[in-house]
Amino acid sequence: MNYKNGLVGILVANRIQRKNVLKQYLQHNAAAKMKVICFTPSSINWKTKSVIGLHFSKGRWVPGKFPFPHVVYNRCYDTNKEIIKRLGAVIGKDKCFNHINRFSKIEIYNRLSDLLVDYLPETVAYEKEKAVQMLKDHKILYLKPCYGNKGKGVYRVELKESGEIHICHHYFSPKIIARDSSQFQNYIQKLIGTTPYIIQEGVEALQINEQNFDIRALVQKNEKGLWKVTNIISRIAYEGSYNTSICEKVCLSIDIFNHLYPQDTVEAILCSIDDISLKAAEILDSNTSYHLGEFSVDFTLDNNEQIWIIELNGQPQKSLYSELLNQNEVYKRPLQYARYLCTH
Repeated sequence: MNYKNGLVGILVANRIQRKNVLKQYLQHNAAAKMKVICFTPSSINWKTKSVIGLHFSKGRWVPGKFPFPHVVYNRCYDTNKEIIKRLGAVIGKDKCFNHINRFSKIEIYNRLSDLLVDYLPETVAYEKEKAVQMLKDHKILYLKPCYGNKGKGVYRVELKESGEIHICHHYFSPKIIARDSSQFQNYIQKLIGTTPYIIQEGVEALQINEQNFDIRALVQKNEKGLWKVTNIISRIAYEGSYNTSICEKVCLSIDIFNHLYPQDTVEAILCSIDDISLKAAEILDSNTSYHLGEFSVDFTLDNNEQIWIIELNGQPQKSLYSELLNQNEVYKRPLQYARYLCTH
């Protein structure tokens, strides 16, 4: 077959995901006019350089056999690096984007810290002694898995004036209370086991209606291969919870800012978030081990209007945008960037 406008393959983890993912993107493919399929790692035939991909044909969802796509958009979280390497050897190493999408939090921190240190809470790889020292220095810490896990396994630790150490999971009310540093270390070790963790300085986050919220900037490459901030949204945590990954509501961040600040402050905050996000994109692009077409930056604000980068996500959660109107760019831009790669 002749795919004159390009054959784009969206790589997903399993067959169950193919239809839902493909539906989201196909309705935004009109301008690009590419053939878009969805395939899985297990559907690749290395001998024939072909894949079995789901596609929409003559009003039906059907599987078909296709040559290796011209461009691969990786939506398969934590993909086997060998698969991406082998695909790249055939289609071109720069024709697969978001090939690394499970970021190491400590690696990202180290990469950003040269130019964006003013916006980064102190972050180090977990060590028992370091955790005790940082708790004395900052009073509040967050312990997180080094590799993202959608908010799972994140612990908030607070040193109280009484000397008690409160260890919280999802909610501000303590799950465990340690009486001293030694007990704290023992409890944490039992909780995290051998999983690599980071220690992050705790930021006293600004709240709305006594609820925590975050600020997520979605950064995507467009039809010219240039980074743009597509939108800035917020997840509002449940009352009593610090974990915005388990949220009560999703909204545009500007709606929260308008409630909290005068117009000139709102504009200044949005402008700063935009600038910082694009600087982060520039930093990631300067490292040739990454080829990203999209990622998101999670921020928080403290009570002094200081912006803090909490973490970066290499596979932005697209379901968040289904709650919001007029967010078509979320799905358009990856296809626009795929079209750009097809022609360059």
